[in-house]
Amino acid sequence: MSAADHIEAIAAQGWTRVDTAPGEWVALVPNETNSAFGGTLWTQGDNGLDYAEGATAGHPVSAALDFEAAARAVAILIKKESGE
Repeated sequence: MSAADHIEAIAAQGWTRVDTAPGEWVALVPNETNSAFGGTLWTQGDNGLDYAEGATAGHPVSAALDFEAAARAVAILIKKESGE
């Protein structure tokens, strides 16, 4: 998905999906001033359904990063908090 597509998706629904690894994606959510991101990490289960693995507290990732880098940073933060 292009940056323009992500911006359109955020405007339409308040978040955008960014694939971070096979079977893993982040619902990337900007703060009110669009200066930082937070989000939820999702993984695909053996049954093909997506399951939330965890979410950030607030918006800890700078919006100076592009969408893919921000989503990877969100995924890493959530994995660290859950002990991975």
